[in-house]
Amino acid sequence: ARKYIKDPKLLKFIDMECYCWSVVPADRTPMINAGMVFSDRHYGGINYPRGGVGQIALKLVEGLEKAGGEIQYQARVNKIILDAGRAIGVRLTNGKEYYAKKIVSNATRWDTFEKLLPPESLPGSEKKWQKRYQKSPSFLSLHLGVKADVLPSGSECHHILLEDWENMEAEQGTIFVSIPTLLDPSLAPPDHHIIHTFTPSWIDQWQKLPPQEYQQKKEAAANRLIERLKKLFPKLDTGLDYIEIGTARTHRRFLNRIDGSYGPIPRRKLLGLLGMPFNRTAIPNLYCVGDSTFPGQGLNAVAFSGFACSHRLAVDLGLPSRKD
Repeated sequence: ARKYIKDPKLLKFIDMECYCWSVVPADRTPMINAGMVFSDRHYGGINYPRGGVGQIALKLVEGLEKAGGEIQYQARVNKIILDAGRAIGVRLTNGKEYYAKKIVSNATRWDTFEKLLPPESLPGSEKKWQKRYQKSPSFLSLHLGVKADVLPSGSECHHILLEDWENMEAEQGTIFVSIPTLLDPSLAPPDHHIIHTFTPSWIDQWQKLPPQEYQQKKEAAANRLIERLKKLFPKLDTGLDYIEIGTARTHRRFLNRIDGSYGPIPRRKLLGLLGMPFNRTAIPNLYCVGDSTFPGQGLNAVAFSGFACSHRLAVDLGLPSRKD
């Protein structure tokens, strides 16, 4: 539909709406994902979980344990165990092994097939997928604790800052801002707010740096972002109480994602999502969920892939359907 729009301002608006979701412009964002972001951002207002985003994970844990499940925290998987080409279990870094009828990986497909499985087992379908998709950038993130008077009266929860449209896709070109404490003040101390600001950043900008140089580069990047944010919040630097900086290396370390990537992006314009894999894989009994399965990036899409995978597993295991 984009080719029929002639208004350049509207085209820029559509590109940014898609970019803020998928980190690619409209012509490389599948319609289903574009529809999700338009609905999420413009129908019924912005929704945040009360008590912070961590509540989502806590509620999932609550549901899993209620159903008789158990979560092993700080238990890192380093191998998917195969028997005659079929997935039968996982091995942790401490050597402990777990076996099951079905194995579900929520690692990226790059991590799943290139790190958790032997390289020679890479199926042809995954090779084809990797030719169509590449890793997206990660993010440079700042979590700022600020005094409440830093925010002008009537400040909105979300902002996007881009000084030059030519730099929308550039390294640290577009800045995204979220201030959840405007919706849920309980997340911050009295008379304070939390500002989360982030901008796309590739891991190669942060690789092979000695510790001191890495720290200096982080602080310099943070200072540049804060200076740019003063266009929105002129008193920002006078009301800073706390700064925490995260880079692509931080995302890789704590989220255990290859290169700290946000997820896959198409290498070129594709005809819809037909090339995006679903939950099953070419390895019998191995399933994948998350942003590198249909329908792709973002919380809504990841939640959809989890829902779809649970349904697929129930069918494949012959479990009775439930409608409650």
